Amino acid sequence: MMIGNLVLRLIHYVLSLGIFVKHWILHFPYIGFAFQQKALTGSLSYGLQAQIEADARSFQKLPNHLGILVLENDVSFSDIANLIVWSITLGISYISVFDINGEFKRKHELLREEISKSQQLISDTENTKHNIHIHSSFTDRRNVYQNGCYSGNSVHIQLLGTEDGRQDLVQTARELCLEVTEKRRRIEDISPQIVDNLLQEIHKFPDPDLVLKFGQTDSLLGYLPWQMRLAEILCIPSHSSIQYKSFITTLQNFSRINQRFGK
Repeated sequence: MMIGNLVLRLIHYVLSLGIFVKHWILHFPYIGFAFQQKALTGSLSYGLQAQIEADARSFQKLPNHLGILVLENDVSFSDIANLIVWSITLGISYISVFDINGEFKRKHELLREEISKSQQLISDTENTKHNIHIHSSFTDRRNVYQNGCYSGNSVHIQLLGTEDGRQDLVQTARELCLEVTEKRRRIEDISPQIVDNLLQEIHKFPDPDLVLKFGQTDSLLGYLPWQMRLAEILCIPSHSSIQYKSFITTLQNFSRINQRFGK
């Protein structure tokens, strides 16, 4: 009995040590950045736009759709706005933002304001601004950010919560079942491509290429379970006070990944 207890205690200590080492490794790459980029904390400089554009030219590839998962209870609208604006300046056209409490969906107007502030800090030149379309279940899809102006610089941001993703799969499955029942579609005709098409009809978004997961939760908590089956997932300890250098380093890691897509 005593030996059994000792073995269980030993296993507990080993697991605890493993979790500690994992968290330490996750944090370590970003420790240096906090000191190197201290001048950028909480604000952006006008010179940052040129730096971001230069970084974009150095990438082998960039995601077409970037997913941002905030799996933390406390969310920072200003930090997420910075991530969005950095992504837009790099040339990323589609961004989805997911948080476990649905804060960004409920307070989408606040996010708009923070995005506007972040844009103004990067550049005050009108021809460098983008038309940002923010989509969520709480907004009209025709809603256009930045005074309703259209131009070639359109960017789409999708705000998601735990009710999205899985619910979309349920809705799609019901639609397919109804079509089969009403003999509008045959079972043998249902394919992954058909499911893809139906899901994209809901949000009009391409599948994410890269997902940045913020927080220590080892789960995606239902974020687009079908659409991200081929996406790369990279983890960052926290979105709070994230520095540009940390963000760009993560994208550089993605740029170097050889995606085989199961081949």
